[in-house]
Amino acid sequence: MAEFRRDVLTGNWVVVGFKRKETRNTGVCPFCPGNEHLTPSSIREMRDGQGLWLSRCFSAANPVFQIEVSENKRAEGFYDKMGTLGAHEIIVEDRSHKKTFSTFELSDVARVVDMYAERICDLKKDRRFRYIQVFKNHGEIAGSFLFHPHSHVLATPIVPHQLSLELTNSKNHYLQKERCLLCDVVSQEIRQHSRVVTVTDHFLVVCPFASRLAFEVWIVPRRHNPSFESWLHEAVRRDFIEVYLDTMRRIERLRGSYSIVIHTSPNRVTQYFGEQDLQIDDYFHWHVEILPRDPSSSTYKREDEFYTVSLMPEEAAAMLKGEES
Repeated sequence: MAEFRRDVLTGNWVVVGFKRKETRNTGVCPFCPGNEHLTPSSIREMRDGQGLWLSRCFSAANPVFQIEVSENKRAEGFYDKMGTLGAHEIIVEDRSHKKTFSTFELSDVARVVDMYAERICDLKKDRRFRYIQVFKNHGEIAGSFLFHPHSHVLATPIVPHQLSLELTNSKNHYLQKERCLLCDVVSQEIRQHSRVVTVTDHFLVVCPFASRLAFEVWIVPRRHNPSFESWLHEAVRRDFIEVYLDTMRRIERLRGSYSIVIHTSPNRVTQYFGEQDLQIDDYFHWHVEILPRDPSSSTYKREDEFYTVSLMPEEAAAMLKGEES
């Protein structure tokens, strides 16, 4: 049975003992229309006027995180571990196998964005989940081996380590200056303008000051808002859809592989981050990070990823001792 174990030096949580199921490559895409029987049943579908699905969401066939698993927090001496409680869902973004994001219409992007928001809102209703992560990988370098356009939704009882660092830095900035960190970033980038890709009424698209990858861009709301799934008004949603599509067309002209990660606020109903005098809504600012890939950058680890090891350390130690004897 797989389980979460906490690294006492870094605070990272690692999944150990997860066995990946071997899947035979039959050359048939399980996400294409007519092959719905090759995937779990749909959690949510968006359909056209003829009743055909345009986008669908379902549980991953071999998820690391499972809703039916107990959190079961426990100790082993002073070490911490727990069950791999969570959820892993797949969103098939379009019926067409051959489309990429840059070839979507605005209506296609709107449908996908609405599906993202729906799934985040629904999973946040579960008080056991502290963070909902939406991400998309396109291309083998980014770790995707199915070309059909799709995204992932992860719900976990812990916040990914990189996101925790972002929360901590944002909180410290607010405590020191009583201002949101990303609001300050937006103001400075618009003033300097040297790293700006696009500015609209509601959004800034910028290559970050300390870019980790060539052509990395962030899409950031110009006005403070902690949650991707909570649109302040319809004009903001429409603007984001147009900006998102325009940005992806720019990216796909330069890179064939990329990762997209939506940074939204942690689940407030858990009260895990609750404080009497400071609320996470005050200092956290949602944004989208787009990370283009090339062979020289393929080792970059995204914040949506958890280290997942099939071999338990106890088994590994026994094997290593056996080799020594």
